[in-house]
Amino acid sequence: MAVESSTDASLVSRRKRRKENPEYPIQSPCRKRRTKHPDEPEPSYEFINKLPDAILFEILYRLPYRSAFKFMSVSKRWFSLISHPYFVSRFIHHRHQLGKSDSDSVTLMVYYTPPDIQVLPPKNIYKFRIKSSFNDLLLVYREVPRTTREPGFCKYYICNPFTKQWLTLPRIPLLRRKTSVRVGFICDPYSCDKEHGCFTNVNYRYKVVRIHSPTQSNTTQLYMEIFSSETGEWCHSIVSSPRGLNPFTSKVVNADVVTCNGMLHWADTDVDGMIKGFVVFDPFNDAEQCHYINLPIPHLPPDEFFFGVCQGRLRIFQRPWHLHYPSAYKFLIWELEDYGNEGTWCRKHTVYFKNLENSKLVKLAKNFCCSKLNFLAFHPKDGEIFLFKFEDYIVECNSRTRVLEVARKLKCTDISLFLLSRPLWPTPVPSLPFELECPPNC
Repeated sequence: MAVESSTDASLVSRRKRRKENPEYPIQSPCRKRRTKHPDEPEPSYEFINKLPDAILFEILYRLPYRSAFKFMSVSKRWFSLISHPYFVSRFIHHRHQLGKSDSDSVTLMVYYTPPDIQVLPPKNIYKFRIKSSFNDLLLVYREVPRTTREPGFCKYYICNPFTKQWLTLPRIPLLRRKTSVRVGFICDPYSCDKEHGCFTNVNYRYKVVRIHSPTQSNTTQLYMEIFSSETGEWCHSIVSSPRGLNPFTSKVVNADVVTCNGMLHWADTDVDGMIKGFVVFDPFNDAEQCHYINLPIPHLPPDEFFFGVCQGRLRIFQRPWHLHYPSAYKFLIWELEDYGNEGTWCRKHTVYFKNLENSKLVKLAKNFCCSKLNFLAFHPKDGEIFLFKFEDYIVECNSRTRVLEVARKLKCTDISLFLLSRPLWPTPVPSLPFELECPPNC
């Protein structure tokens, strides 16, 4: 006959006592419950957990951005409070009351070709390409060619590289006839405080616009495919133009679509490939027609022309290559002041390369020559800073101090450069379909 151990006997006796008296507490035989001393102070985390939501809310929205964003992972309750649109609006209002600007900093994002974007879904055999950016969001493109079993299609992804969030848009079938397509990405934030003039980036709408190249010269109609976050679908549209437009050409180095003042801008060329103006399209307020802006200097060669946005204004970088003497090398900066009367431009800067101080750059590159500086981008917040690429370096030029400085050493020369503005609160990537929700009391 087997003999039960003392532990087993004690367990049996506890079961009997539990059955006879249901209020008898169950305790582990190997671990004693720690009794709290009456004079022992309560842990701080227990005190915070007992705070009402209103008081905890007032504490959290006064924290710095990085701390508040990290505290979303403390608990479900904290995540619910911090991720609520009303919290973000109060957070932004508080920063405006303290006199802080709309953006904390500008981050230089360099992606090599093909870009290695960790936030996108892995195990995709087809390469990604970054098509556009807006504030701290990137629009990424992937094309799957046609096979014998399935038709070809392309996909777009909206991702935030800072928060590691991403969203896949519905796929678009590829056209049988290969045409050149330019892509624009634009967001429209909703105002949350008219008195302070600030905007919240929690509730916003966005559109992705695919602009197909005209099939013939001097055409006044453009075929577009537009994705709207309000409907969650792609739609086809025919947009009229006040001037005759020509097919897109590969001679234009800067062939991107630039977003400025809530509108999309891209360069238009003549039959010889010379830049003759800008086409302007407002997909939110005037989606049936385009507008046209003339250049400050008519018919610019495509290799002398670059454009971008600085401090909310459209700018042109012009570098005349027809100068015969190296000492006369210079670049001009033009800024659009008014959209009326087909555009009013002002020349902001004229910088001669011979006046730039480049002692640090000369030490790094023995064969340094100002004529080999290739323009990359305008600084979005500082109107006096421009970025160039020289061999394996990204060079920062200050037009006021006339100083060239090395901003970054590159691994290779085939890169995609993006200057992403970091708002006071990171822009969330909404799910589909997008539902508009107004923050309470806002």
